[in-house]
Amino acid sequence: MTDLVLDRLVAHRGRPLFEPVSAALPPGTLLGLVGPNGAGKSSLLSAIVGSGVTSSGTARYGEADLHRLRPRRLAEVLAYMTQDSYAPNELRVRDVVAVGARATPAAGPVDVRTAAALERLDVAHLADRSYARLSGGERQLVQVARVVAQHAPVMLLDEPTSALDLGHQLTVMHVLRRHATDGHIVVVTMHDLTQALRWADQVAVVAGGTVTFGTPADVITPELIHRVYGVTAEVFDSPGGSPTLSLVRPSDPTPATLTRPGPAAARP
Repeated sequence: MTDLVLDRLVAHRGRPLFEPVSAALPPGTLLGLVGPNGAGKSSLLSAIVGSGVTSSGTARYGEADLHRLRPRRLAEVLAYMTQDSYAPNELRVRDVVAVGARATPAAGPVDVRTAAALERLDVAHLADRSYARLSGGERQLVQVARVVAQHAPVMLLDEPTSALDLGHQLTVMHVLRRHATDGHIVVVTMHDLTQALRWADQVAVVAGGTVTFGTPADVITPELIHRVYGVTAEVFDSPGGSPTLSLVRPSDPTPATLTRPGPAAARP
């Protein structure tokens, strides 16, 4: 098992988007990247991959510098889903997912992994449908299935639940949590802090040019929520023992309470 090591990694878009990031993510980690729009979460993922953004510093998996790997070798190490992941419209759904499986031939039979990923993401019934005929949420599920079928040791996903209904959000996060538990390194950008509390082992808050790492309980605090989002929040345990956020916008005196299920539900 090998760590993903970030060493003074910075994304640039004419200027540095955040301070240099240095961190070691061991196998079995699900890292949630949270923060306001435009803070640099997606750019941090791109900087890890070494494409789509100018970057400095390094991202290493074992002895391999990810930025120097040829595409075929990189695909054996890292699976990546962007917010606008593309697939030719003429392809069938099963063909899109098989692209991921074919990238890692040593992981097992392509057809078996493709079928398993379709089933796990609840899109097996779409397998023979044209990708062009899918809704936005269906395309998102298919792209997650592609990443799952690839079975790379490092998995990066940019807002994989943003277009999904509640049921499919749970499906996606259960699957990603399972991959982390099985020894993969999973990095997910998300806006829902309750998702980060429930599913992540570690969180990184990207905001104001800084990147703050820690456990969800240590980092997602009322003070940080107010500083980053301008929202007053209370974090407490519900009677059932589930961490709960009660959020109040400065202009809205009525709290909106968000509760995540307890630990038993959080780990499949």
